[in-house]
Amino acid sequence: MSKVAVVGLNKICWLLCIITLLLGGCSILPFMGDDEDRPQRIKAKGPKMGRVVAGLPELKLPQVPAVELTRDDVMAAYNRVYGQLGTTAENYAVGKRLADLHMEIAEEADIDGASAPYEIAIDRYETLLAEDAHAEQADAILYQLARGHDLASNPDRALDYLNRLIASHPDSVFIPEARFRRAEIRFSAERYKDAAEDYTFVVNLGEQTSYFRNATYMLGWSEFKRMRFDEGLAQFFNVLDSLLQAQPGMQSSDDSSLTRELLDDTFRVVNLALSYLDGAATLAQEMQKRGHPDWQYQAYQRLAQDYFSRERFLDSVNTWQVFIEHNPLDLRAPAAHEGMVKTLIDAGFPADVLNKKQQFIERYGVYSMFWEIHGEQARESYVGTLHQYLSEVAKLAHADAQNFEQEQAELPRKMRHSQPLVRRAELYLTAARWYEEMTVTFPNDPRTAEYVFLLGETFTEAQEPAKAVAAYQRVVRDFPEYVKAPEAGYAAILGLSNLVSSAAPEELELWQRLKIDAQIEFALVFPGDPRAPSVQADAADTLFAMGETQPALDLAENLLLEWPNVEAPLKVTALKIIGHGRFEQAQYAAAESAYLQLLALALSDEEQTTIRSQLVAAVYKQGEAAEERGELLDAVGHYLRIASIDAAAPLAAQGHFDAIAVVETAGDVARAAQMLEEFRNKWPGHELGKETNLRLAAMYEKTNNLTAATKEYVALSETAPDAEVRRQSLYRAAELSLETKNHAAAIEYFRDYAHTYKQPVDLRLEAMHRMDELYVLTDDPQKRRFWLAQKIKLHRQLGTNASERATFLAAEASMVLADDARLKFAGVRLGHPLKNTLRSKQRALKQAVKAYEKVADYKVAQFNTAATFQIADLYANLSKSLLSSARPKNLSELELEQYEILLEEQAFPFEEQAMSLHEINQRRAWDGTYDSWVERSFSELARLMPARFDKVEQEVAVVDRIH
Repeated sequence: MSKVAVVGLNKICWLLCIITLLLGGCSILPFMGDDEDRPQRIKAKGPKMGRVVAGLPELKLPQVPAVELTRDDVMAAYNRVYGQLGTTAENYAVGKRLADLHMEIAEEADIDGASAPYEIAIDRYETLLAEDAHAEQADAILYQLARGHDLASNPDRALDYLNRLIASHPDSVFIPEARFRRAEIRFSAERYKDAAEDYTFVVNLGEQTSYFRNATYMLGWSEFKRMRFDEGLAQFFNVLDSLLQAQPGMQSSDDSSLTRELLDDTFRVVNLALSYLDGAATLAQEMQKRGHPDWQYQAYQRLAQDYFSRERFLDSVNTWQVFIEHNPLDLRAPAAHEGMVKTLIDAGFPADVLNKKQQFIERYGVYSMFWEIHGEQARESYVGTLHQYLSEVAKLAHADAQNFEQEQAELPRKMRHSQPLVRRAELYLTAARWYEEMTVTFPNDPRTAEYVFLLGETFTEAQEPAKAVAAYQRVVRDFPEYVKAPEAGYAAILGLSNLVSSAAPEELELWQRLKIDAQIEFALVFPGDPRAPSVQADAADTLFAMGETQPALDLAENLLLEWPNVEAPLKVTALKIIGHGRFEQAQYAAAESAYLQLLALALSDEEQTTIRSQLVAAVYKQGEAAEERGELLDAVGHYLRIASIDAAAPLAAQGHFDAIAVVETAGDVARAAQMLEEFRNKWPGHELGKETNLRLAAMYEKTNNLTAATKEYVALSETAPDAEVRRQSLYRAAELSLETKNHAAAIEYFRDYAHTYKQPVDLRLEAMHRMDELYVLTDDPQKRRFWLAQKIKLHRQLGTNASERATFLAAEASMVLADDARLKFAGVRLGHPLKNTLRSKQRALKQAVKAYEKVADYKVAQFNTAATFQIADLYANLSKSLLSSARPKNLSELELEQYEILLEEQAFPFEEQAMSLHEINQRRAWDGTYDSWVERSFSELARLMPARFDKVEQEVAVVDRIH
């Protein structure tokens, strides 16, 4: 290949490369907007230059430095090849590129203010269109022509080309913009319905088209211009949604100046549209339809501000109110509420401000659903306002209550509120409500202590003592350093006092204990308060009254320890509790000490008497305790010293009396008796001394002072109120007199007893028997026979009820009387004439035998044998007396013999009778009765019948072995 051919080929390749590069870089500029809003670049339609180049032989070309071409160079190159290319398509592409470059130049010239800058570009596009109206890039040519005419201010021509583009190329990439541009032209021509149709087409394409937002905005205007406010408003909200949806914080997603301007314009037209409708109500409906988008607050805010700027203040307030009502839990609801309050203040409606502030607290305060749902971070935006409102509302409510109270006091009675107490309570409870919420919401606020204190005050004024107490106690416990904390503590105590006084029985103890706790707490937390001692004293007193002895003692003793110079009344209270408390706990020495301190104070006479009585009781109890421990000397000492404290005290006598018992128990009966004598002398007639005589008598007996004992018994027999005591005492006096050988006294006492007391029979009988014995001792047989007869008479009176003892003594008495008859019998002597004396002897015998038979009738063994023996002996004695009687004188021997035979005949039956009776005694021995009288009967039988009874026993050998 020649050198010329090579150079020519190189030029062609360079030109083709340039054309390829330029064609690859062709683009269609949009009518307006930034690069990102422009449609896709249009690719040139021409030969496959890559293939042409690839088909050429491989050449090694020298490196040529890159040439920087200007637009003019490019255009010159295009002009050189335009019309020279082989195919129509390639030539069309170059022409298209030249037209585009002329459009760029026109735009720049237009900016610089050149006249008719677009004519060349339009001519070239129209030429191209004329060459091939059906070319692949015809839609682009139509687009550029419409654009050129629009920029050249030829809207009609522009509209024609847009209509052709839309009609002939419905699928062109330029259709969205074409429809948008046509809508713009129609809107400018006030063809709002037609404009709305094109805007709607673009909007329906969605956000993938860059014209969506502007089309939506203009669609809204189109509807608005047609008086279709609802439809227009919906489109404006679509614009806002597009601008603000990415930024819940009410900032547009595109913060450019154009976007901000669009945002402001949209809000302005929204407000305008709403003014033709129902304002905030319509806004709320639209926001509800849209699911309450995040940007809705800005819509309400702009509307409220618009109303305010036009001095439609109530509409502005209502706008905020509507937002709050429809979005109560929205994070911006508190800000809306603040806006409402600020509007009322700025507009000069103070009367409504308070109510709105109260609503703010209710909606966003600590007890609200808003507070519960949102966290601390969300609350930070409005807690400052909440604090301010709470403080203001609480103080105003408190002031209202106080003013009402003052006004009612100043009004004449007939003009006062019909239910002042109820109304007053309501007002104070309202203030309490706000104070309480303030303290709960801001527990760490520097003024919380003050608010809690005020809460207590308002509850107090509202007659809610329980709630007031709770508030006051919170001040004490949570804010003890608060200057009014002592006042709060004391107010709590006063409130609890009211609750105690009005408590139902089943609740009384609970309130009492709560009051006590409050009093203890007050004294502990505020020991320097002048009321602390009295508060603690009252708590101790109440505890003691409730039976809580040890806690009461602790408080009372602590009171005297902490405040040694406490005033006298409180000291008295404390000492009383200590005295009575220690007494209850059996710590009687400590109780005595407290009582002695009390007596040293200025007490009333009545109190002195009471305390002295308690003191005596404490000493007495010390005696009892010592006695229980076995410390008898100490016990006696305590008992006896009671009289030195108060001799007139009942326990003085009791103590002395108990001391006697202790001494007696200790075994010193003599001293006990002496002390008992002293008791009787000091307190004669005392109830305890009723048995003094009897007890002394017993002591005297125990110490063998029988004379003194007898004297006491005699006194008892005369003065004891109990007849039984008198009876026993008389008998015992008689016994002791007998024991001391005071026979005269014994006779007197036994005689009085026997004559006075018929019952019991056994002791009366014994008294009679003692009289019998005493008269034996005093040798007075005549008086003895009286009491022998009395014993026999008593036995006869008893009949079958007679005891063995009564029978025995009666038998014994009868025996004595029978013996008297025997002696009388023995005293009758047989003489001449025998007949006469024998008759007297026989009478005496008969009386004696009858007397002994009476003895035998008692059937007392020893007296039966004696009576039988004596009767036998009487018969034997008579027989013996007959045989030994004197013989008559001057009898012949025969007469004497006959006389003696006659005497023997007379005497023998008596001897026979005597032996029969002795044999009766003998047989009693066989039955097991053997006494001296039976033995004597044996002796008499041996004498009277020796052959039968006077035998000597013979020993009989015993054989103990068999031989």
